[in-house]
Amino acid sequence: AAGGLAGWGSRPAGRGAAPTFTPIHRAGYCAFYGECGRNPEVNISLVSSKVPCLSNTPARVAAGPLLALLRTVCPELVQGNAETTRVCCSLAQLRALQLSVALSGTVLSRCPACARNFANLYCNNICSPDQSLFTNVTRIVNRTTVQGTPQLAVVEYQCFYRQYFADDSFTSCRGVRLPATGGYAIDTMCGRYGARLCTTQRWLDFQGDKNNGLAPLQIDFQLVPNGTQPGDAIVPLGGTAWRCNQALSAQEQPCSCQDCAESCPPVIAPPTPQPHFLVGNANGALLLCGLLFGHFALVFVVALLCQYRRAKKKGTAPQPAPAPPPAAGRSARLSDASHRVLARAFRRWGTLVAGHPVTVLAAAAVLAGGLSAGLVTLRLTTDPVELWSAPGSRARQEKAFYDQHFGPFFRTNQVIVTAPGRPSSGYESVVLGAKNFSGVLSEDVLRALLELQERLAATTAWAPVAGREVTLSDVCYAPLNPTQPGLADCCVNSVTQYFQNNATRLAMTATQTDGKKTGTVDWHDHLIYCVNSPLSFKDITALELSCMAEYGGPVFPYIAFGGYPGSEYTEAEALIVTYSLNNFPRDDPRHEWVLSWERRFLEVVGDFQRDHGPNLSVAFMAERSLEDEINRTTGEDIPVFAISYLVVFAYIALALGEYTAWRRVLVESKVTLALGGIAVVLGAVFASMGFLALLGLPSSLVILEVVPFLVLAVGADNIFIFVQEYQQSQREPGETREQHIGRVLARVAPSMLLCSLSEVVCFFLGALSSMPAVRTFALTAAVAIAFDFLLQMSGFVALLALDARRQEVRSVGTGGEHGVPLPGRVGTEWAPSGRVPGWARGGQQGAQGGHGVPVGERMPRMGGGVPVGMRVFRGWHGVTLGSPGWAWGGRGVPLCPRYLGWTQGGGGGGLKVDTEWARGPQIP
Repeated sequence: AAGGLAGWGSRPAGRGAAPTFTPIHRAGYCAFYGECGRNPEVNISLVSSKVPCLSNTPARVAAGPLLALLRTVCPELVQGNAETTRVCCSLAQLRALQLSVALSGTVLSRCPACARNFANLYCNNICSPDQSLFTNVTRIVNRTTVQGTPQLAVVEYQCFYRQYFADDSFTSCRGVRLPATGGYAIDTMCGRYGARLCTTQRWLDFQGDKNNGLAPLQIDFQLVPNGTQPGDAIVPLGGTAWRCNQALSAQEQPCSCQDCAESCPPVIAPPTPQPHFLVGNANGALLLCGLLFGHFALVFVVALLCQYRRAKKKGTAPQPAPAPPPAAGRSARLSDASHRVLARAFRRWGTLVAGHPVTVLAAAAVLAGGLSAGLVTLRLTTDPVELWSAPGSRARQEKAFYDQHFGPFFRTNQVIVTAPGRPSSGYESVVLGAKNFSGVLSEDVLRALLELQERLAATTAWAPVAGREVTLSDVCYAPLNPTQPGLADCCVNSVTQYFQNNATRLAMTATQTDGKKTGTVDWHDHLIYCVNSPLSFKDITALELSCMAEYGGPVFPYIAFGGYPGSEYTEAEALIVTYSLNNFPRDDPRHEWVLSWERRFLEVVGDFQRDHGPNLSVAFMAERSLEDEINRTTGEDIPVFAISYLVVFAYIALALGEYTAWRRVLVESKVTLALGGIAVVLGAVFASMGFLALLGLPSSLVILEVVPFLVLAVGADNIFIFVQEYQQSQREPGETREQHIGRVLARVAPSMLLCSLSEVVCFFLGALSSMPAVRTFALTAAVAIAFDFLLQMSGFVALLALDARRQEVRSVGTGGEHGVPLPGRVGTEWAPSGRVPGWARGGQQGAQGGHGVPVGERMPRMGGGVPVGMRVFRGWHGVTLGSPGWAWGGRGVPLCPRYLGWTQGGGGGGLKVDTEWARGPQIP
């Protein structure tokens, strides 16, 4: 029977038993034996099986290789030794059966009892020594070998099972899951009915359907009710089927609870709760709680009334003197001592910095700039796995193991197409009945998807580093041909794959007769069948098309459709096209290939979206889309950062100033301090990131977006505290500007230090997190806040000293910010109500922020003044009246007409000894 077919002739039998083809139904007799070539009626088959030859003869003795293989494939048929074991199959048939059993085992292997029961059905059908008892051949064809030997090939037969035996076998398999799909294995073994509508009869009918792509011939399974006989000496096959909760041997386990409900431990019902404590019909516990609450409330009210009456009676009694405050405890004394130590240290430091502002500012700039140079070594992490998964976590370890042994999990690229506004339509299938099709499931939409997939299959992308063009076959996931894949081997899941992405098959029609109904079948019928039986290699319509994708794998409907009610896939609102690409490690040169192709994928689908925008709604994404979006939003946020910093700059510059007149806004505003404050914040952020980059710690775009605002909030707060304290503090008599800044810093710096230190400690505690993104953010924030404080204590203090010097130098007049007229002219801006004579008031009170200068015979009111006589000026300005001399205390004023010119004292404006107003700080 090894030769090809020279000629075929069909000889059908009537309904029921056909004694002409199987005249003997007796134990120990076969109905067929051996192989008679391929079935001429089957065009498509996954397994190249051959049909058996008609042979109603006694069973043969199994020996040698046949017996050894029988022990492996069909152990239940082995009857001890070789002399007593008889079979109705040849070695070639048993090998073909072994392949079929292995194929079904891949689907049913999770439940050993189910896999064994399924194998037993076909072991009995093909090899049972009593085959003729439950088998009746109903149709044969004549076959002539190339040697000219005539043979009768069986192309259809009846198989009789006891109802209970078939039901038990089906029940053992009904709950078995298929991990590849997440559904039930029966979904792939019951044709159009799926697991929801599958029954024992439908399950067996699909197995015996020659159009399912697996069966080599037609098998008509007849389930005989228990206790009845079909007649004609036929004895239905019965026996005991394994239950799914039974182990096949002591070394094996039964089916798991997930695949077999009978294997699940019994759920113990929770104990019945104790009856509630009732007082009459009321809840006793609630009633007691109410009574207790009322009792305590009454006691509380009575106590308040008693206290009120006692207080009223004692209202006229003398009140005792308040007790002296308790002595400070050890912790308070320690706190005060530490504060004094910090205040002294910051006072000295502030005075030192204010005395050498340029040097300190240069040193701070060099340090911040040097650390910021580490940004050239910065590594940005954009991979979500690297950002949010701890390297030592169980998930990362398992992923690393998987990637090491199997390669990284493939990359997903998807296109989702909907057709909003399109009405649905009904379809009456000759074979499969009436179905409703949504608006997106129309032929023009399917052809548009075919066009898109053809464009993507033909597209190429340029990889600049590799210097080559990249095609889809270079990067696609090809599970059935991973070494040298072609375009047809690429794993692409879409609804058009039910037609193998072939427009000709999509347009096919055929005439179909089902019983008395005759009609035309087209892509609607094939689609209805495939969504219910995605693993079929041939549908049951006259189209005889396969449901398998072009690359050879199945397309499960829940991957290709979206928005469907229940399991009505033809009513889906969306069609999904999924491209699976290989995911190479980032240090692999091919990683650039897949990124380049994905970039081109996004461009092509974007063009498709624009072309079909009026009719279809198209959404799409690639594996790289998340990283692209992070990069894009970060680039778009740069203007937001710039505007935010400009707003804060303007706010600091305007809010810190003290304004007395519009013409003095530029002098009295704090533009320099605002710029310096912003520079300090940015310097702290860049220095911290550069410092951590030098230590090898990667950063992320999240840090670039969040940390600058965080440090800006902390830094701006400290700036306002320091500057406003300086503005509100008056310089003490005999105190220099440098000493004044040091004293102010001693007041506010300890609190700023403790606040910054607590924030740094909190962020360092956050760095203990194992999540990389959180750890990196916390470390960067902690170091940035620390650097911000250090730069404020150095660079910003130096800037404040320079700004104070600028304001004093550019002030108009002598006393701080306002000039002082000599007797003979009184400035009406400073003299109250324009009185002559009167007191000069300056900007605050007096010429030097609190001290008046008399312009007549009155004595000063606001502190230091200048008495008309031979006295010495007290406070900030000393002027000896009488013999020529110089003022002491910070302002030099020559008091002799021969010394006409500008004063040479330090600090503010000079004063001409005549009737003119002082104009500026020029020194002769």
